[in-house]
Amino acid sequence: LIARMLDPAVSEYGALYSGRLVSSLIKHVGTALNVNDILQAVLNKLTSCESPTIQQSLLVVFIKLFNHDLEGSMNFLRSINTPNGENGLVYVLKSWCEIQELFTGEYETKVAVIALTKFLPHLLAPDSPFASIMVSDEEMSLEGGRITRSAKTQQSPTMIPISVKVFKILVQEYSNIKEEREAENTGDLSDEDDDVEEEEEEIETQLISIAQLAHYLGEDDDEDADNKDDPLNEVDLHGHLQQFLTQLSTHASYSELCQTLNENERNVLSSMQVSGS
Repeated sequence: LIARMLDPAVSEYGALYSGRLVSSLIKHVGTALNVNDILQAVLNKLTSCESPTIQQSLLVVFIKLFNHDLEGSMNFLRSINTPNGENGLVYVLKSWCEIQELFTGEYETKVAVIALTKFLPHLLAPDSPFASIMVSDEEMSLEGGRITRSAKTQQSPTMIPISVKVFKILVQEYSNIKEEREAENTGDLSDEDDDVEEEEEEIETQLISIAQLAHYLGEDDDEDADNKDDPLNEVDLHGHLQQFLTQLSTHASYSELCQTLNENERNVLSSMQVSGS
């Protein structure tokens, strides 16, 4: 079943629940599986997907592994390549940074942000092998279930070091949580983004073997029992990010990182009363 869902020849929509299924199998029967081959298949499928929802599902497989064993997972991905010959870890990091701002789901967003706080110190290390990785600093949105770039960046997107991109993502995620808390306090909560809903409707019409997947997962479509049991659910993401960014302000590269922020991002740090912002 996993092989079928991750087959590059099969529609990407057939892989919607494959990430959840792979993570569940690794957790419960990992030693009985050829995990390396499965993760290679996940990586291969990721390279052929265009839907951010499908990409997120596949990326979360690796994100969970990063949170469980960062060094081991990094070393494994360094040892494999995409079908086009790009290093696996580099591809995952770049793909992740590109769509992190489009992540949906409280649990998925939380585990991704926590993993990024673990990654950033590695990216900032003087001997970091990731220093040369450049990613686009584009503003993205969803239209019809597909990623679109701002008109400003379609012509000549600005490329920035991945360490800067991750820092900006974390600042933005802190801002998002802060705004959500303020909205909750005032009762001014908006509905889900219409583009996300449109994509979900499109996916629902194209999924294969949904009933079969639900049977294997042993869960309904709304929430995975393994996610409910994850200790990371207990993490207060607002407090976690505030503590991380405050500690980061003592890092030798912090002032340089802050120089890359726009006015809104600097205001977010200023609201935290973090030095150097």
